[in-house]
Amino acid sequence: MDLMKTILKKLIRASLSPKGLTMAALLVAGSVQTSQAGSADPSANGSFTWDLSSHGAGQRGMALITFSNDLTSFIPRGTFRGYQMLAAVPPPTNSPASSRGGNSGRGSSSGSGSQTKNFVFGFGAIDGTWQFNSKGQIVGFFSEPINVTSTVTNYHAGTVAESVTNNSTAEIATVFITFQSGQASITTNLAWVNPPGYTQEYTFDNPNVTLDAGSAELTNTVSFTGKAIADKSIVLMCNSTFGKVTYKGIPAPKVPSVDLTGNWVGSKRENGLQMNEFFSLTSFALDNPFPLEFPDIADFPSLYFTTNGAGPGFGFTGVAMFSQHKSIGFTFFKDDGTMTSTIGNLKASKFGTTAITDGIEEPFNRVNFGATLIDSN
Repeated sequence: MDLMKTILKKLIRASLSPKGLTMAALLVAGSVQTSQAGSADPSANGSFTWDLSSHGAGQRGMALITFSNDLTSFIPRGTFRGYQMLAAVPPPTNSPASSRGGNSGRGSSSGSGSQTKNFVFGFGAIDGTWQFNSKGQIVGFFSEPINVTSTVTNYHAGTVAESVTNNSTAEIATVFITFQSGQASITTNLAWVNPPGYTQEYTFDNPNVTLDAGSAELTNTVSFTGKAIADKSIVLMCNSTFGKVTYKGIPAPKVPSVDLTGNWVGSKRENGLQMNEFFSLTSFALDNPFPLEFPDIADFPSLYFTTNGAGPGFGFTGVAMFSQHKSIGFTFFKDDGTMTSTIGNLKASKFGTTAITDGIEEPFNRVNFGATLIDSN
């Protein structure tokens, strides 16, 4: 039990620092207008759970959120709580593009500039307060500290030899291109001797690049505007530090249509390397090895955990999440502190249950992860 608590605290810190807290901010962010029509009570005059998917700002997410009409200061007014998983998808390659002007040569470099892109991923709890505005729309607020892990692309100064081709005569020549610190590319016109007066435009990408992980901390006070149709759907329109995000949900069943309990065989591909992973899943509704961190998670039967994950040379713990949108997500945390979060499609039939997902592994590697339930309990 002590081992599981230690692992979980690492999981929570990972999901609530670079990922989890930021996920919550994306859910309930700056106010955006939906339709002018009023909304149904998202709590169904009591307590009601929604199964949501999210898209926008380069992020994908899954969430289970229970709205409750449990505050008496204003009627109706209440709280919401739940859990969410996000899995950003980095570019297909983890290295910068090569020069479009020809083959890149070697050159010295000094100094650096940077371009930053945020990746939001992980699993964590969310909660806040909601109300109706004068137009009958759902509104609410949420405040949370955010710790964002970022990819920083540093372009260094340097001179490189580039091969160029004359499109008119097919002649090939070598030119030397000098990049300034922070300069990602250069576009220039080169004059050729033949044909006389002929010039051609070339673009050269700076090959003097390093990738680093950066971080920043801030506190976000956020809000949302939305609309629900009783027993049918809910939409939350959000703004966030990372851009606009839309959440669309349907009623969450009390008993999920698919049971993920059992033993799984996974296959992960990262940076061209394929590796097998084994793990078993158990519903939080049946057991909760992390009661201090997730005290109410048993109320959400579509959430599962593993504490016995194993891969080549490492172990892992984590959470799996099933959505009625026919999607599934995995957030795994390795023994060395590395987090992986993927989301994708779930195919369940009489022939078996298979997940096909993709996402990100720290610090910013793209991952494709597939898994099959081989032994259900």
